[in-house]
Amino acid sequence: MKKILLSIICIVGVSISADKTSTFDVKGMMCGGGCVKKINRAMDSIEGIKSREVNFEKSSMVVIYDDKIVNDKMIIAALQENNYSCSLKEKPKKDSGIMSFFKNLFN
Repeated sequence: MKKILLSIICIVGVSISADKTSTFDVKGMMCGGGCVKKINRAMDSIEGIKSREVNFEKSSMVVIYDDKIVNDKMIIAALQENNYSCSLKEKPKKDSGIMSFFKNLFN
């Protein structure tokens, strides 16, 4: 019975959580103020993006988004439309609070 209950909880947790975190290299930023604001506005216009953090000094951006609504290619295209060169820095990571809980529980 416990195994069935745990299985159901895991399945529900995976289906509910569809958030991914991706880090992008962003080229073409000339200033820490206006360029960052322009990129933030571009990201805010995309449905499904939950949060974004643009770092001028590192020429990077970290985006947390719902991968059922938006994907990396859409994010890259939005920046390219705003005259910034953008590429995926690392593979997207699934964020799942429930899965992390169970991994920590059984480790």
